[in-house]
Amino acid sequence: MKALLLLSAILTVYSLSGQTFSDTLQISKDFKTILIFPENISESSIGNDFGFIVDLPKPEGGKYSGRILKLYYDELAVENENVTNYLVITDSGNVYDFILELVAVPQKTTWYITQEMAVANIGGKPMDKSNEDVLQKIRTEEQYNKITKKDSISYASRLSKTKTDVSKDSATKELYQSDPFEYYRLRCYYMQFDKAKISRYFSRLDNVFLWLKGVYYNEDELYFQYRIENKEGLDMDINFIKHQIATNYKNSSSNQKMELNPVFVYKQPKTVAGKSENHFVVVFKKFALDEKKEVVVELDEESGNRNFSLSIGHEIINNPIHF
Repeated sequence: MKALLLLSAILTVYSLSGQTFSDTLQISKDFKTILIFPENISESSIGNDFGFIVDLPKPEGGKYSGRILKLYYDELAVENENVTNYLVITDSGNVYDFILELVAVPQKTTWYITQEMAVANIGGKPMDKSNEDVLQKIRTEEQYNKITKKDSISYASRLSKTKTDVSKDSATKELYQSDPFEYYRLRCYYMQFDKAKISRYFSRLDNVFLWLKGVYYNEDELYFQYRIENKEGLDMDINFIKHQIATNYKNSSSNQKMELNPVFVYKQPKTVAGKSENHFVVVFKKFALDEKKEVVVELDEESGNRNFSLSIGHEIINNPIHF
């Protein structure tokens, strides 16, 4: 009789608390929240995709890639608060329902999703929920709850400080004078860890985006920091990405373009896989523009028609971020 009462109490706790500890996922601009499912993911649907970004499994991935999702928030977004719903269906038909919440630093960045967390089965199949699974789930969640936000912030601060220190130690004035290309490479490498400094500056064609994250100035060069985001399922093979100085009045007969030749290009992709993104940096010798000029960035797809351009105004070029 006591055993039955204990089992009843456990199931009651599970039913009351399941909607709180298993459903809310904290999403951040600086961290990726990883979801690992017990089986391959069939499809997913997000309530509001404005700001929230999902990296879906890639068909050409490894043995377990079909079970892994990555969630994060658009680093260029200005809002600090946002909430939406997110639904995932796995191959067996199990349905998982989550709430996504934007936070500065997630308390937990890796979730091991179990079958017991499914809310239903779309095919009507029974879902096995053993007592031990329930107990283990409760114990696991209690253990995760011991991780405090203060600890996460402290770890993030230490990580950021380490990257900054190494950057300053490596990219020295002496290196710039003796080996400028290695200096550019180091500066570009550590720039990958920087957040976007320009808010929502982008061009798009359908679901392919070219984002300008920032324009930086150091020594005698300008660094253009970009992100290409391909939200479509088809890979994009890039023929070229070209920079030109042009007049900013489009319909003028005197509108001429002068190509800009970079001194260094870092990780500019040849292919942007479907449902993925790439970050890259292009370095130029410093230049300035008058108010009638702008930089036009042209992206041309190889064997495709997804071609578009991004215009960067003189006010951004002439006011770069010093580092």
